[in-house]
Amino acid sequence: MSTTSTEATIRTALHEAATSYRTVLAAADHALAVYSCSLAAHVVLRHDPHAVALVIGEGDSPNWRSARSVVGADGAVRPLTDEEDEDLDAADAVHNLVDDNAAAWRPLCSRFDRTYGVYHLDLAKARDAGTALLAK
Repeated sequence: MSTTSTEATIRTALHEAATSYRTVLAAADHALAVYSCSLAAHVVLRHDPHAVALVIGEGDSPNWRSARSVVGADGAVRPLTDEEDEDLDAADAVHNLVDDNAAAWRPLCSRFDRTYGVYHLDLAKARDAGTALLAK
């Protein structure tokens, strides 16, 4: 099978466009995860400046996660207050933490229990990651 020079040029352009698309998509997915974690951290810290982690649990469906509780500076875990829960839901941040962008948000967790699907989002690390990404 022979190709014309125009076909070869188009094939090269298509390859470059596909590569560019995947790069942009990966960068956007990374930013979505980091900003989501950072926003969740800001919301919790606004309500409880001494909190150190937000406990996020996996649901029954793939890629479904929700905020469950807060870890205080003393290590005690407490339920979310109604205000925290409402503000986190309004921010819609935790729902953006999916398997496809886990490489961006899981390093922001201080703990992960794979058996129960529970993550402890480190609030200081998450807050700072969002701020650093904004500065780029």
